[in-house]
Amino acid sequence: MGKEILQRQEAQGWGSKVIARLAEDLRAEFPDMRGFSPRNLQYMTTFARHWNVEQIAPQPVAQ
Repeated sequence: MGKEILQRQEAQGWGSKVIARLAEDLRAEFPDMRGFSPRNLQYMTTFARHWNVEQIAPQPVAQ
């Protein structure tokens, strides 16, 4: 989800309030689910920015 937010921010530009709009849309679509606050979405974005790995998989040693 964080990677998707980063891509939308890049496409729409800084100041487009991507996170705020997405938080509102997710809360409207899934009213019984929790965790879609703007702060949590920002955490997801920060994680995606710093953990830039295409695929998360076990190391070959573990296989």
